[in-house]
Amino acid sequence: DPLLSGSVLKKFPQHRPKGLRLSPAPRPWWRIDPAPPDEWDWEPRRDPVGRFDPLSGRFDPLSGRFRVRYAANRPGAAARERFPARILTEADGDLYIVALDSMPSSFHLTHQSNLDVLGLDDRASTGRLKVGGRADPDPLHEICGSLADALYDWWDKSPPPLVYRTRSMPGAGRTIAFTQSIFVNVVSVGRLRDATALHVYLVLRAGFTVPEAWLR
Repeated sequence: DPLLSGSVLKKFPQHRPKGLRLSPAPRPWWRIDPAPPDEWDWEPRRDPVGRFDPLSGRFDPLSGRFRVRYAANRPGAAARERFPARILTEADGDLYIVALDSMPSSFHLTHQSNLDVLGLDDRASTGRLKVGGRADPDPLHEICGSLADALYDWWDKSPPPLVYRTRSMPGAGRTIAFTQSIFVNVVSVGRLRDATALHVYLVLRAGFTVPEAWLR
């Protein structure tokens, strides 16, 4: 198994391997967050392993040296990643849905050439390690966290955004992981309860339950 050979923790080289490529990530990106962008806290999480969420925190660094935030390439994908149970409550309406653009050239785990250089396969992107069950502890978690640390070092503490397939929509959905060193332009900010078009999509196309008043 090339992804899991040897140590469970994938050993990435100290220096950036030759052949890694950055590519544009021009689309709008959507994030659902408890705070608006001007209040985002970038303090590192000191216990990323214990707090790891495979749905939204896949590339939190194992070292805990820096904070990572995530956004999806469409609002529906952002909601599916944020709410795996597919239920929205009245309290969730206070969350903010934020549209971002102007992401710089990014490191795409969706590109086979990058996977080949790193000696990984597509499961590092999709987050689907086992189809019929779950590994515990999950070695994929450690591989992704180790890669986040490697990118941070290879790019001198200013890593490029990292693009990968969303776990809930691996065919069409993409997630981008980015750090405080990345400048992004905020296109729009609104309360989740006011995103009526998104609620309609989630109910009709994604099997969500939302408060009835949000659909009026």
